[in-house]
Amino acid sequence: MTKETFLEKLLPSYQTYFDIQYNVNIDTRQYPAIAQFHSRQEKYVLVHSAKIWATEMNEYAYFAFADVPTIDDFLSLKKDVLQLGLAQIKPHSEHMYSYVTLIIVADLLPEEIIKEIEKAKYHKTYLFSIYGWMHLRIAAVDLSNGKVYSNKRGKELLPLLQNILS
Repeated sequence: MTKETFLEKLLPSYQTYFDIQYNVNIDTRQYPAIAQFHSRQEKYVLVHSAKIWATEMNEYAYFAFADVPTIDDFLSLKKDVLQLGLAQIKPHSEHMYSYVTLIIVADLLPEEIIKEIEKAKYHKTYLFSIYGWMHLRIAAVDLSNGKVYSNKRGKELLPLLQNILS
């Protein structure tokens, strides 16, 4: 399976809930796709102006291709995606959480990058969690051996990615 074929099979899973942009150039980096999800829930009494509570949840997903990335390539990509995602988050009293997600599809993942992915973490709270929080989720697909790797927060992505591989 090629990287393009894998992404072709993956993106329909996102299309229902995410707004997807294809072939996005940001600075010097090319992303085959970027997806954004926004959800808002609220409870009110009789009329909208009598709101009891409201919450907002967001996800900013960045998809990247790599042939055989180096550790510097991976760290640079992770830094760029984290900066892009953090710039999108607008914390306020109704913001509950946001995820910044990086999904890498590679022809071959070196062992050092797999270890770096598995130990990667980033968490930020806004106003002591009153304005919500954010997590960085990373998942990577190694097409050479048909395996998927993730950090702790990215474990939720594994079943979907493994299902596409099989």
